Amino acid sequence: MKKKLLLALLLVLALVLGLSASAFAEARLDFVTDEAGLLSEEERTQLNERAGQISEQYQCGVYVVIVNDCRSYVNGNIETFAEEVFDSYDLGYGDARDGVMLAMSMSERDYDIYAHGSFGNYAFTDYGKDQLAESFLDNFRRNDWAGGFRDYVENSGDLIRRAKEGNPLDQWIPDPEPEPEPSLSSGKVALSALISALFGGVTVGSMKKQMKTAVKQTRAGNYVARGGVDLRVRDDRFVNRTVTRQVIRRDPPSSRPSGGHYGGTSISGSHGGSHHSGKF
Repeated sequence: MKKKLLLALLLVLALVLGLSASAFAEARLDFVTDEAGLLSEEERTQLNERAGQISEQYQCGVYVVIVNDCRSYVNGNIETFAEEVFDSYDLGYGDARDGVMLAMSMSERDYDIYAHGSFGNYAFTDYGKDQLAESFLDNFRRNDWAGGFRDYVENSGDLIRRAKEGNPLDQWIPDPEPEPEPSLSSGKVALSALISALFGGVTVGSMKKQMKTAVKQTRAGNYVARGGVDLRVRDDRFVNRTVTRQVIRRDPPSSRPSGGHYGGTSISGSHGGSHHSGKF
């Protein structure tokens, strides 16, 4: 009797301790988890099956996780939430756990596209994630949830396919134009400097004669009115974020463009992934 009572108490304790993780109990099995109730069961099932097909075909997971408020699960923002869910539920394929996840928090309408693994970051470059977001954000702004998630799943599959073919979607950034070389010879430069000095001396002498009637000004407003002094405060503010730039595309020398570089993928956080986050 005592053993049965002890076992019952242990089961109750395990249930209480596991409540915080129960929201993602299906995340290990399902590719689409909708805790916010945006999708009908039929819509979720269809999306889950399609995401599973793409994931199995390319061995790179495609996931969706939707919650009412990500702050109910982690002490952080939507990016922290995406990292913790991906890591806690061991998502992704292969040793590197390659995959991509769209995490959404409805309370603040936050989203994050989180890519993980060596191939996952290769396939989902910064530019690629930006283009992927554009493909579904227009749907979400109209509250067309099923349509937006379909676009995300299908376009994720397209980005993975391109990367498997060695052609990930990325942006070519040309090198800045070099500064033009001075066109004047040294002799011409010296002559020009001499003429400028002589002209400047004459001008200053003429101005000096005209300033004999100048009087001392005692009000700062007089200078401001003439446009001589501008005391308005100007400051620059910025926020630093440490990222590691990884060039993810290497073309054969015969086809690689010259005079620039690909944007690559910005690895951030403690889990070796990359993000693209914002509002919808």
